[in-house]
Amino acid sequence: MLGVVLWSDASDGKAVIWCEDQGDLAFLNSTDQVLGAEPFFDAGDLVQFDMEVQSSLRRAHNPRLVVENAGASLPDALRRTGHDPRPRSSARVLPFSRREEESPLAANCRAG
Repeated sequence: MLGVVLWSDASDGKAVIWCEDQGDLAFLNSTDQVLGAEPFFDAGDLVQFDMEVQSSLRRAHNPRLVVENAGASLPDALRRTGHDPRPRSSARVLPFSRREEESPLAANCRAG
């Protein structure tokens, strides 16, 4: 699976990854991994990994860097979106207002 690292802590070897399938986030704990001498991932890195579900938690295994800093703006963009007080909906609300001229259909409905 591919994903973008949203948060990482190199000293603890942990990371949170937003997955390409838009499902739950995946969690990486490098104590379970053998990462070699490469530097740990940073927020915004595009990574490829194997995933398994353990007790309803998605765990990333065998992570590999695909593109460094590919989604650098993603964590901040998500942070800003999370604090936006406007409702997020694709629904379009149309206000009801009194028309100057009534349509013939409405007049017929009342008359019938």
